[in-house]
Amino acid sequence: MLPLPAPAALSQTTMHQKHPKIARPALGHYARTEFAFLGSTCARMEAIMLRWADALSDSYRCLTVTGEHQEPEVATALRHDRKAFTSPRQNWNEFDDHLLGSTYDLALVNGNHYPASQQIVFVDAGKAGTLERRREQVTDVLAVVYVSGELPDWLPADAPVVPLERVDDLLPRIAEALQQAIPPLKALILAGGRSQRMGEDKSQIVYRNGQKEVDRLAALCADLNIPAFVAIRDEGDSGRFSQPTVADRFLGLGPAGAIASAFLTDPDAAWLILACDLPLLEAPIVRRLVEARRPDRVATALRGAGREWPEPLVAIYEPRAYQRLLQFLALGYSCPRKLLINSDTAVIDLEDNLPLTNANTPEDRERVRDLLGDPSTGKVGG
Repeated sequence: MLPLPAPAALSQTTMHQKHPKIARPALGHYARTEFAFLGSTCARMEAIMLRWADALSDSYRCLTVTGEHQEPEVATALRHDRKAFTSPRQNWNEFDDHLLGSTYDLALVNGNHYPASQQIVFVDAGKAGTLERRREQVTDVLAVVYVSGELPDWLPADAPVVPLERVDDLLPRIAEALQQAIPPLKALILAGGRSQRMGEDKSQIVYRNGQKEVDRLAALCADLNIPAFVAIRDEGDSGRFSQPTVADRFLGLGPAGAIASAFLTDPDAAWLILACDLPLLEAPIVRRLVEARRPDRVATALRGAGREWPEPLVAIYEPRAYQRLLQFLALGYSCPRKLLINSDTAVIDLEDNLPLTNANTPEDRERVRDLLGDPSTGKVGG
């Protein structure tokens, strides 16, 4: 019997791709910005962690990660105000760390117990052994805090060294890192609806200046230096638009599917959502929304005068909104407004409702055209 030939090595390009590749958010062990404090006593470092988290909490969502030295009474405990959740059994792994941490801007971690992508190293003669044991976790040092003893020769020579009594001098460095990590803003113009009530594609309607609504909104975003994308039903629609497009990958879910598809494309961006059925929405209102943006919230949204609920389709959704949107879908809710109402949303109240006037039917379209005064400028007449 002849021997079988050895199987040819499969190249990476010829191997079967079992799962489609999707973009992953740029996270550390927990959050996008995170620092492990290691090398001194837990009490000393955790006091600083809590003080810094409190100082930064007005502008950023801060998480502290600590460890216990003894077995806890229950496997899992979570507290929200006076409500406490406990469970005698819980499986927790690094993916749970990511899921929790990704909803925060900053994670300050007790590095004597757990690693983080950047470190603040304490040199403390009484804990020199702890630091040595964690040496492999020292990969990106922001600063060295000197308590006592000799500086290890393996610490990076360019890391600034500050005495313990001046440790708070490092807080502006943390704030600077957070500022640099604010997600960039992109715009998603919703043009994937079927426009059944209107009887024609709302994104292609011209109300003023000879511009289709989709082009007017894209130009508005360009003036604000915000890259604009158009949400479409499928790739076959991309040729109808001059702007880059995002195809719906959550079919049948309406605007929620479009928003989720945008985050699937870029989970590290915040997305300004603009609907094509708001023809009286002008640049000053959008600029006001952008300038009032709260990156530490789930979203920032407009609310018309006297209205109870915010407008979900003129709103900025931060990256943390992606996970929450998927969680709402898992609960059976596909309404973006319900997400805004039941999340940490910054709401901007308008003085009137005119900018949020919907045009969903031919009658609405004609009313809007009547409201528009000089068609050459597109300004609303009095």
